[in-house]
Amino acid sequence: MIGNDVVDLVLARKESNWKRKGYLDKLFTASEQDLIQNATNQDEVVWLLWSIKESVYKAYQRIHYQQGFYPIKIAVLSLNLQDGKFRSVIELFGNIFYGESQIVDQIIFTIAVQNKGDLDKILYFDQLAYIKNENGLPISADYKKPISVSHHGRAKKIVGIKQNHF
Repeated sequence: MIGNDVVDLVLARKESNWKRKGYLDKLFTASEQDLIQNATNQDEVVWLLWSIKESVYKAYQRIHYQQGFYPIKIAVLSLNLQDGKFRSVIELFGNIFYGESQIVDQIIFTIAVQNKGDLDKILYFDQLAYIKNENGLPISADYKKPISVSHHGRAKKIVGIKQNHF
């Protein structure tokens, strides 16, 4: 399964004050808060972690659909910069996910998948006709395959996993 998220850092800086009292405690584990506090660019790390959590939430919804968002339960177990991409391992309710994030032109883009090998099978679409399934999750209109759609400010990303006939 796949989930993605984008964060326009320019817009996030204008619209959100993550430094307000209690904000980090509601969203991030103690180890994630340590990453933020020790970062040179704390804004970037806050929104990178947020993007990872949002992507995992979207992927998890494909496996076990349930309403509600619970970012504090999504734990980023590792986060490493390799070849210009942030690679992460994330856990939610005993399920392990693998993430890949990039920051380009003040836009954070993250993909999360459950099968690590799927990171090599990502399809990117500039435009794609899609509909929503019975749970309101996007699927391609033509092939009825799961996709993930995310937009924020100046950015929009539509992704899927390469499968037969997609």
